[in-house]
Amino acid sequence: MKSHTVIITSKIDPGTFYRFAVFDTLSLRKRWISPAVFAGIFLVCSLICFSMYSETNQAELLGAVLLIVGLGVPAVYFGTFFHSLRLQSKALKLQKNAVAYTVTLTPAEIQVSKNQSGGSNVTFSWDQVFGVYERAGCIYLYVSPRQAFLLPEGCADVPPKDLREIIASRLKPEKIHVIK
Repeated sequence: MKSHTVIITSKIDPGTFYRFAVFDTLSLRKRWISPAVFAGIFLVCSLICFSMYSETNQAELLGAVLLIVGLGVPAVYFGTFFHSLRLQSKALKLQKNAVAYTVTLTPAEIQVSKNQSGGSNVTFSWDQVFGVYERAGCIYLYVSPRQAFLLPEGCADVPPKDLREIIASRLKPEKIHVIK
């Protein structure tokens, strides 16, 4: 493996974008916790109401309302999230073979150029990299906690194994995460 320049033409299709967004939002940022806690609290309260049905008037009704709200609000939250992913995918006009941006990995820096008309070029040093998350079929290169570039498998001018080795040689081991 040589320490040379690697060019990745990131072709991001809707499926790749969808998997990344689910990983980023639900796994990395753990945005599933609040709806789960909300549902848990309402579920416990509804169970308490159901257990008191013989001692209190309309305990079953209150328990049913708490259960519906406790399960309904998180369902709406996740439904809205997944619907917004579909809308974003359409708004970004993601297509299977369209190149979203080109990432050039040099020994000194990471260069990203947008392929759209009027696209911009940005450069990041390897020290700026927040982390790299490798999942099946794609590498997520986070240059900050809120900004990542997707490097789909098969889009680089080197084999996936060499790409992993090049990234590993330029980053500290604690910044590299392989997710199965």
